[in-house]
Amino acid sequence: MPVLSRIAVIEAPAERGFAHVDDIRNLAGHMSGQGSMPMMGSKLALEIVSQEPTGIGATYRYSGRLMGLAIDFSETVTRYVPGREKVWRTIGTPLLIIIDSYEMGILVEPLAETRSRLTLTLDYELPRSGLRGLLARLLAADYARWCLGSTAEGTVQSLQGSAA
Repeated sequence: MPVLSRIAVIEAPAERGFAHVDDIRNLAGHMSGQGSMPMMGSKLALEIVSQEPTGIGATYRYSGRLMGLAIDFSETVTRYVPGREKVWRTIGTPLLIIIDSYEMGILVEPLAETRSRLTLTLDYELPRSGLRGLLARLLAADYARWCLGSTAEGTVQSLQGSAA
């Protein structure tokens, strides 16, 4: 499984930074918000399917279409350290296009009273054959880097905007 990471410095105390990224609606904006080029202008519907929106066992579902192809996958939180760390992974049989299953994590560490470091990780599996396998070899690494970069940049921008 390829593993990628991205680090960003956020101008916010660690508690506020973690609260922001712990809310899946903030973290998933690059897929469920305004359409983007890597999403071919599409956006996915995000649903919080568990009773609790965060913590171990919190479960989220994304669904939609990309270039006419159905996308439908769920993920659940498997590790949770309040105010510091969250890890979640796909469950079931994800219906994705250029990656198969994945595990994503966030870690927020204080750097100073009003500054913290956000570390994002993405560990993913590639489809092994067929058209999806070919697309994965061509596009998966770029898509994964875009996903991490969009999440990091969106977090930095959101927190800077809310501090003003």
